[in-house]
Amino acid sequence: MGITRTWRVEAASSYSLKLVGLSKIKAGTNIRPYESNIFTASGYQWRLVFYPLGNENDGGKDHISLYNHKKYLTVQEFGIAQFIELSTLKDQKNGYAVKDTYIFGVDIAILKPAEKLETVTFLHNPPNNKFTWKILHFSNMSDQIFVLSDQFLSGKRYWKMRVDPKREREGLGVYIFPQSHVPNSAIASSYVMFKLKIWNQLNGNHIERTDTCNLFLASGGPGYGIPKLISQKDLYDESKGFLVKDTIILEVEMLCMSHTEVISY
Repeated sequence: MGITRTWRVEAASSYSLKLVGLSKIKAGTNIRPYESNIFTASGYQWRLVFYPLGNENDGGKDHISLYNHKKYLTVQEFGIAQFIELSTLKDQKNGYAVKDTYIFGVDIAILKPAEKLETVTFLHNPPNNKFTWKILHFSNMSDQIFVLSDQFLSGKRYWKMRVDPKREREGLGVYIFPQSHVPNSAIASSYVMFKLKIWNQLNGNHIERTDTCNLFLASGGPGYGIPKLISQKDLYDESKGFLVKDTIILEVEMLCMSHTEVISY
């Protein structure tokens, strides 16, 4: 089936997705599709699935790829891998980009004004963007596969940190895990760019790593982080200053995070 492209002035009839600050997403190997909040059209539940750098598995490299998921017994997907070339989308003279803001929409079955608008804003240094985890009696955990921190709130979502202290590993793995959203917020994917740090408690020469852009699926999914933030050798060498009085201090800083809001017209 071919693709027909037409110009129109009407807004999308079933759902609209507004992306603010889209240029902040950079190319990387771990970019996952953004899944919108669930919306209802023609008696079914749907999600818009947006690939900001293209779905290469469907021939969408260097394009925006846009799909619809129908949530009914089995998931059905409809969409276009080569929806629009990235260079065309971002060229200001073409009119798609206004102050790094883009609006995509979908018409399902019948033409009527869009019922809801979802706005995704990419915030730098969002509120409550730092969490510090002090782990006492760390050597007692050397045979454990992983340990989870208490839950903490950053943006509109709860998170946990995970550390893999098992001594047989080459290095200390540190990760973040998405948890539930705050009540009455949109249940959508969370984009985050974050920095993981292990404190040097002697001289302040901390070890830190900034992770590339990532999209956590709406359902939560696995955590993401650094498999070797520090080597076991340096960690257990007390002269290095990372393990002091059998205590380590870890920190995560959310550098950029998506904030999703859904309003009804």
